[in-house]
Amino acid sequence: MSTPTTIRDTATTISEFFTRFGAGDRPGMVDLFAPDADFSVPGAPTVPWTGERTTTAAIDEFLRIALEDIATEKFDIDQIIVLGQDGVVLGAFAHRVTATGKVFASRFALHIRVSDGLITRYHMFEDSYRAALAWES
Repeated sequence: MSTPTTIRDTATTISEFFTRFGAGDRPGMVDLFAPDADFSVPGAPTVPWTGERTTTAAIDEFLRIALEDIATEKFDIDQIIVLGQDGVVLGAFAHRVTATGKVFASRFALHIRVSDGLITRYHMFEDSYRAALAWES
């Protein structure tokens, strides 16, 4: 007899992602992504975390940068809207780039799609111009 598997719903998966992010649990965050996740952070090519990520290793590198190369000084979620498999997270943050000491702040919108308890789409929208200025030496 097999044990039933519990599958996280969209809201629970999004909440779990941010809980693990806040705890600095990079392996735990990576575990929430489907192997073929559609991952995109559009923006200036000089910002290390922007661009398309097509592998688990590339997503892990994005998360490494987010946890190690910047210091988050503010991260506020204003609202999470969930409709079926899709969730939209709206908020604001301020990050300090450790290499330059510069701070950049931005409002953000994050579109997450969840299927079978795993993140299959992660599209982050932020002010990449301000981020690029913060990465400049």
